[in-house]
Amino acid sequence: MNTQALLDLIVPILGQTGADALKNRLEDMTQGADALWKRAILALVGDAIQKHGVGGIQIAVDAVRDILNDKYVDIDWAHLDTASDLLAHMQNAEAGRKSAARSFLTQVGEVLGIILAALVKSLIK
Repeated sequence: MNTQALLDLIVPILGQTGADALKNRLEDMTQGADALWKRAILALVGDAIQKHGVGGIQIAVDAVRDILNDKYVDIDWAHLDTASDLLAHMQNAEAGRKSAARSFLTQVGEVLGIILAALVKSLIK
């Protein structure tokens, strides 16, 4: 599903203003993913959703948070290249990048939560 199709689905639920705001947040999040660690986080979230469905979002968020806190994480559900990229970028990251990654991860979770809530509402109407 492309971004416009997703937004067309969400407009009746969030209204045009809400859908536009969500579109802006999505664009900011993905266009701002020029740093390799941001792409690694987004790739892990994508892998988690593919493997675990909606619950994959929380699984990925928890995994990245644990990695940032230097805890062991079993992410064998992720594609090998995704897992190795994320681990390489996060395990040895300095404090500033870890803080930025936590902030970015929170933003990703919030945006995906809005999208999923809207999709669920559309299914029960």
